Amino acid sequence: MKKIYIAGKVTGLPIIEVEEKFRKVQNEIEQQGFIAVNPIEIVGTWECTWKEAMIKCISELINCDAILLLPCWTNSKGALIEQKLASDLDI
Repeated sequence: MKKIYIAGKVTGLPIIEVEEKFRKVQNEIEQQGFIAVNPIEIVGTWECTWKEAMIKCISELINCDAILLLPCWTNSKGALIEQKLASDLDI
């Protein structure tokens, strides 16, 4: 089963808004029969640093088959990095 990583803006947004946005997309991906990799679940806490979160997310991203970019991804330093890495790795 294909794994799809969800990338989008997190930093600077209200926690509840971010969790709902990523959970909604996760549900949509799973309803289509894929495994959704939700970075909010991967990080698991709002207490870690941006760098710690990115290390966790990138380690998951490199094991995915595809990346789904949310509309807000271009406004996110982390999502820009994830998109570039996915592109470079043919994900």
